Amino acid sequence: MLKSLIKKFDKDKFILVGKLIFIFAALVIIVNIGSSTMSRYESEADVSANAQVAFFIIDQGTYEGSISITGLEPSDEPKYYRFYVRNFNDEKRADVDLDYTVTFETTTNLPLQYEIIKNETYDDDYTSIISSSSIRQDENDVYYKVFESDVTTRFRHSANETDEYILKVVFPESYKDYPDLYEGFVELFSIIIKASQVA
Repeated sequence: MLKSLIKKFDKDKFILVGKLIFIFAALVIIVNIGSSTMSRYESEADVSANAQVAFFIIDQGTYEGSISITGLEPSDEPKYYRFYVRNFNDEKRADVDLDYTVTFETTTNLPLQYEIIKNETYDDDYTSIISSSSIRQDENDVYYKVFESDVTTRFRHSANETDEYILKVVFPESYKDYPDLYEGFVELFSIIIKASQVA
């Protein structure tokens, strides 16, 4: 009877220790996965081209999207935001050739400077696709700055195609003496794409 009691006690103790080790190992794995996920998020969040927007131009029509520009401080260092235009998505590709043009609008909350390049990188030799700018006022007396591009792009239906755009934003350092004037303001940068079937 004593032998069976010792065996039973050891077995229960072994099961208890095993459970504690399993719980401890599970906690260690969860903490490691959580911290690596957080560090991966932080490293991606630090990239200057931090807003990524994609437009899938499958049919003719108008496509609109926007980028919220927040947290800027006056500096001569620009911020970059990327967006993509594609003639395909996960399910299909455009059935016909499409031409598209892009217009940009921005609120006028902050005195920002913009440049946009297409399928290039910002180095010593690049071309902004903005060809003209104007101001428009809506029915609520809100002002918008409109940037036009005279570039028309053709997507062929025979292959998946992607155009990459980079928006360069500068909040001039000359405004650093007026921090309270612009604190908390958000600039909304809208992208309007008009696609039409090639005749």
